[in-house]
Amino acid sequence: MNQTVLPQDLLDRLSNSGDRVEIEEGTEFIREGEFEESLYLIESGRVEVLRGGTVVGIIEAGDLVGEMAFIDRRPRSATVRAGTSSVLRKMEREELLRDLGKDPEELLNFVQILDSRRQAHLSSSANSADQDVEIFLQRVTEEAIAHRAVNHPYLLALRNHSLPDMNWALADFACHYHGYSSHFPRFLTTVIGRLERPEHRAALMENLTEEAGIYEPGELEELADIGVEQEWVDGIPHPILFRRFCEATGVKNLNPESDSVEVVCWREMFLSVLSGGSPAEAIGALGLGTENVVSTMYQHFLPAITVLGVDPKDTVFFPLHAAVDDHHQETLLEISRHYAATPSGRVDLVKGMRKALALRAGFWNWLHLRASTLGRCDGAVTP
Repeated sequence: MNQTVLPQDLLDRLSNSGDRVEIEEGTEFIREGEFEESLYLIESGRVEVLRGGTVVGIIEAGDLVGEMAFIDRRPRSATVRAGTSSVLRKMEREELLRDLGKDPEELLNFVQILDSRRQAHLSSSANSADQDVEIFLQRVTEEAIAHRAVNHPYLLALRNHSLPDMNWALADFACHYHGYSSHFPRFLTTVIGRLERPEHRAALMENLTEEAGIYEPGELEELADIGVEQEWVDGIPHPILFRRFCEATGVKNLNPESDSVEVVCWREMFLSVLSGGSPAEAIGALGLGTENVVSTMYQHFLPAITVLGVDPKDTVFFPLHAAVDDHHQETLLEISRHYAATPSGRVDLVKGMRKALALRAGFWNWLHLRASTLGRCDGAVTP
């Protein structure tokens, strides 16, 4: 597994250091995530290296294991167990360095060898891990895009103009969706507050500025290419843009206190996922399960809103999000890569994603029933 061969004179030197330890097959002597700095020389037998419970390498007698934590003084990056009954030489970091330090040249040579092995290991592990992460993210992205929440019969009916009264349906959507979309900055700030890394928080803060209507010159050029004029969106917060769409549908009196219980439940349950789960689950919900699908989902609305016959600036919310949200997706995917590096992080990313998609699908179910019956299904007052 290691790519730098140990000189025989170093092996001889290390075989007289530390304590001799005999272990049985299956015994774990290094555990992933633990902070422990011992270095082990395998005198006989062989050991297995595991990540996430999967064997990723075998180390034979005459080699070392544990040099990553020994050099970097960081938590163990993998679990190591005996593949057969084995004899190890366990060397404590401080004692070994002090002993080798009696000969500065020998100590320098030892450190250089370990560092070469560490670099080779990091390069190999990074390439493999990066590939695994990208495969995982591609798989869950495809799952999200194919989800019912993104291709719901309600959305398809809007796209195909096949609802009984399209103008009524769009007004009904505007009235109820406002109770979710107007809270999006709150969702975003909640996730920002959950993130551990400053660079992740800073990246999402850029998304928050876009929600406030602040764009980079390149983004404004991209919007201009699809017919969105700068004065329509520049400096105008996204909730205001959605309110402009609401007014274009005829919905003018938006009172948050009168939000339907279905809207309140969706909003509160989504916020609960963002604030109550792990940071990875929050990113899975807001990123993979929301921003990652918005540009695809809003494509269904572009042909639907043509029935309104209004000025394009009044419905700019939809083409804007179909374009600019690509940048949001990239930011959240980059943060997702960090959490996807561990098995537990992947589980939580998927859990958050599926919760967010399920909540949205449930909301579409309700709106679809209302649009199909013009609101008579629940006796609610039409917008």
